[in-house]
Amino acid sequence: MIATEQYSTIIDSNKSLMALYSESELDVKAKATVFSLDRNLAQNGIIKQISDLYITFCESSKARKLSLKPRKVTEGVELRLLFELLCFTSFLTSQIIPNYVSTRKLLRKKTNYELVRYYSGQAAKHLEKFCQDLGMTKLQEIIFIAPPPEVKIKLGDPLHPTARLTAYSECHAERKGREIQHFAQHLSKALDPYHYPSLEALWNPQVVTLKKLAQRAMAEVFEPSVKLGR
Repeated sequence: MIATEQYSTIIDSNKSLMALYSESELDVKAKATVFSLDRNLAQNGIIKQISDLYITFCESSKARKLSLKPRKVTEGVELRLLFELLCFTSFLTSQIIPNYVSTRKLLRKKTNYELVRYYSGQAAKHLEKFCQDLGMTKLQEIIFIAPPPEVKIKLGDPLHPTARLTAYSECHAERKGREIQHFAQHLSKALDPYHYPSLEALWNPQVVTLKKLAQRAMAEVFEPSVKLGR
């Protein structure tokens, strides 16, 4: 299990600059972001959209040629889908946060990457608590012991959001866009681990939707008129 501290490097504030947000304010906003993402995912019916896309594909001629039949989308599968969606959109917000966290010195304004890292670490901490409260961390990773086409799987360690966030960051650093492939793989495995490679291309339109959703969630949290309490 990867500790949250590994995802976040908490350091002292730069005293020579005036931050637009204090660490305590960013902590509140980080927590609010997690709830905003969950709310936006629910309001936009993202899980149903994904389930419908999956069922429609399974009824297609292409799926029949692959002998692919739809698996039941149970509550457990939906919970796993929500976990993957929350982790990926949380990663997306970590790419957006530099637009909101800056410091001023006289008339100059620049991104404060120390506070960016602090915010990302707090968001990871609050996401972990949120996932625990919903029972997501009782689910287990799907581990492949034999690759396609003769797929064999077993269950591994409990799902952990910080592990996902770290993996997305590493994928993005290695090659921009690779994090999307990583997300598509996890989403496909949640629906059908035995045929997941055939499903990965289905989610490209959803990624565009999720990017807009993450932007909307951040705007909600950082809108000046929004007052957030602990």
